[in-house]
Amino acid sequence: MKITSKPGNGNKVHVYIDGEYTLTLYDDFWYRSGYSEGDEISEDELASLKEEAGFRSAYEKGVKYLSARAYSEKELYNKLKMKFDGESARRAVDKLMRMGYIDDEEFCRQYVKYLFETKKYDTRRISYELKSKGIDPETADNALKILDNEPIQRIIDMLRTKYEKNLETEKERKRLVNRFIRMGYSYRDIREAFSELDVEMPQ
Repeated sequence: MKITSKPGNGNKVHVYIDGEYTLTLYDDFWYRSGYSEGDEISEDELASLKEEAGFRSAYEKGVKYLSARAYSEKELYNKLKMKFDGESARRAVDKLMRMGYIDDEEFCRQYVKYLFETKKYDTRRISYELKSKGIDPETADNALKILDNEPIQRIIDMLRTKYEKNLETEKERKRLVNRFIRMGYSYRDIREAFSELDVEMPQ
């Protein structure tokens, strides 16, 4: 089989086998591969080239994702696996971890802070979110136990500020109760917060 190439957009190179388009590579990888225009390539060599190309593409995509926001190991692996094969995604994530671009402990601390302070979630909802991101239980517990969590007071504070105008009708109060439950607060804590403000709980 004869291998040839044509320049693609940006830093991409389109590779052809016997005149038929086969794959796209990054130009630096192509030039380091050692192939010249018209070289012969075996099936095994082509398979190896495709494997390395998949890994490199997955790695570059991972870097792009991480430049936008932080990801946990599991979250980034699952996202890459939607576009690449599992082995390429795994190798890319492993390299990103070795380079320090993925740190589940730091991700966990920052994510917990965001959910607790910005989203105002209770620890039960935060714990669920961490599990969905693939954070191991010990790391999650360490991040959660340092929170100064007083769920009843947090609900009261939100009722006095953000949701003060949503207490007038039973329909609005029912929506609020459901919202707090989705945020991870227990029905008992919600009821206690309503009681302390002398607000009637919806039936």
